[in-house]
Amino acid sequence: MRINNRLSIIVQVIIWFAIFFSPILYLRFDNSLIWRSFFRCLALPSCLFIAYYCNSLWLAPHYFVKGKQRLYFLYNIILIIVLTLVINVWVKWNGSPFSFAHLLPLGRDFLNLPVGTHILLIIHTMFNICVSIGIATMIHLSLNWVKNEDLKNTAIVSQREAELKTLRYQLNPHFMLNTLNNIYALTAFNQKKAQYAIMELSKMLRHILYENDRPYLDIEDEVTFIHSYVNLMKLRLSEQVEIKEDYNVPSSKDIHIVPMLLISLVENAFKHGVSPTKKSFIHIKIQADKEKIVCEIVNSYYPKTKKDKSGSGVGIQSVQRRLDLLYTDHYNWEKGTNNNQNIYSSKITLYDTQLRNY
Repeated sequence: MRINNRLSIIVQVIIWFAIFFSPILYLRFDNSLIWRSFFRCLALPSCLFIAYYCNSLWLAPHYFVKGKQRLYFLYNIILIIVLTLVINVWVKWNGSPFSFAHLLPLGRDFLNLPVGTHILLIIHTMFNICVSIGIATMIHLSLNWVKNEDLKNTAIVSQREAELKTLRYQLNPHFMLNTLNNIYALTAFNQKKAQYAIMELSKMLRHILYENDRPYLDIEDEVTFIHSYVNLMKLRLSEQVEIKEDYNVPSSKDIHIVPMLLISLVENAFKHGVSPTKKSFIHIKIQADKEKIVCEIVNSYYPKTKKDKSGSGVGIQSVQRRLDLLYTDHYNWEKGTNNNQNIYSSKITLYDTQLRNY
């Protein structure tokens, strides 16, 4: 920010230096009044300077921007009239009326110009002052717009980060609730499996505690976590449930994914894809390369009744929101049941494997 301010000041100094000293290029050096002529020629640049900074530093920010346009235009009209009078008084040196007569080929013959020409030159001067005022106001409005956009973007980013944190905190209890329910079911008929499940859960919790706060994970680590979760769920399933896993993920550290994004889809498959009395299946397929990450889950569909509170649907809602926030316009999610309403499929394709967050 300081660098931009310094650059702006340097640019303004250069521009005004050029405006103030450009008359030297046109002055004739064949008389002894060269410096007096130059001083006379500073009248217009000085008034343009005053008009510019009166608007840039005071009138535009305190009146125009705040909706007091009437006062803004009133004060500028007064400023234009005053500065025009100042220019006329300034340049009446040795009886000369306002002009750049010493810069023109006419020289002092300018005094003999018609009154109408003098009026046109006065109008021309007022126009130049108006241009200076307009430039100052437009620059201030542009800078003010950029500043407001920066503040708006900062607020959006802050809101987005806060929402993502909320989603993460919401996801962890949801994951824990479903997992603990599964372990509780194991304790009823197989304590050894329940003990093993608790040990596996402790490993998974370690992953959640240390990895979930990171902006991204290597896809291989996320797949390992999902595989551990599937193994944990298998402990309470009967032989009627067919579980298939197909992971084609390179060990490259260049392919990243948001932590715990896909686990909710796996949870949902176990929640709605397993029947205690009928044959069921869950097929999980995850593939990844440098171009995209594809997670496809197909399972038998046995929707829960309203009385079943084993999971509240928070996980799927969280997935959708996190996709919108972190993979904006760079993901595709196809989901739904077949015509017979007995098979549910979900396929997410992520096209940003580096989390550039376009």
